[in-house]
Amino acid sequence: MHLKKIADFMKRQDIKLDIKDTCILYRECTADLNINFKGNHSRITSLNDLFAGVEIHIDRLEAGMGYRYENKQVNEDINHYCCHKDDEEGKELGYQLFVKSLDYFSKKLLAEGFVLGYPAVDSKIKIMKASCSMCFYRDYYYTSGAHASLKTAMQQADWQICEPLMQAHMICNKLYFEENSFFRGVENLCILEDEDDYKLSFKSRLSTIIDILEEMYNHKKDISDFHLQLDSYVPVEGVTQLKEKFKVIYNIAKWKDELEEQEMNSTIPPV
Repeated sequence: MHLKKIADFMKRQDIKLDIKDTCILYRECTADLNINFKGNHSRITSLNDLFAGVEIHIDRLEAGMGYRYENKQVNEDINHYCCHKDDEEGKELGYQLFVKSLDYFSKKLLAEGFVLGYPAVDSKIKIMKASCSMCFYRDYYYTSGAHASLKTAMQQADWQICEPLMQAHMICNKLYFEENSFFRGVENLCILEDEDDYKLSFKSRLSTIIDILEEMYNHKKDISDFHLQLDSYVPVEGVTQLKEKFKVIYNIAKWKDELEEQEMNSTIPPV
């Protein structure tokens, strides 16, 4: 609705627009607070043995803060050992690569999410402990060890799909308000009565209000003003039907296979 109003105004100014289909992302959020999670990964082959482990702390941030990453480790805290390239230069290169991989994949996993591929918005990861050891120095092993152990730890959290809770302010005539059943199901409805109109303020889940936005937009004679802004995110209810135009993945098994394939084909992050 906001895009339509902006587009209409710009078109009246003779500005050419090419607006593609818009998309509103849902979010992922963990219900766990102040809890540490551990993840381990091992890979044993005829040529090399890899053992990696990480302990992380996941916390929520205030709405709109985005993602945060913090590494509490220092050089002495991260155990990394390889007997093939055991000189000081090799240890330093391994340390840099492992720490850089933890940084890279923490931010990447927050951006991609865990349940249905939505971003884990307003979340913070803090690396508390980490270790990586192998028999022979291999760049790939440092990288894959960081990725796999991080993902294992983060998947232990109680991840939930969340949808936007919208704050709306509008002015409409009294008849439109009284005949519209939508307003009887919104939260925190505040009504200020004018001579002919109602000034309304209320909150509504995006999945609830999205179906009526276009109808409101088309009732210009009944609605003289309308403002909609994001208030917060709330867990999706069981009855909510996620819209096709939102980012939705229905086949979980196929999605997991794609993630595993992406992991195998992932490139080494820059050091």
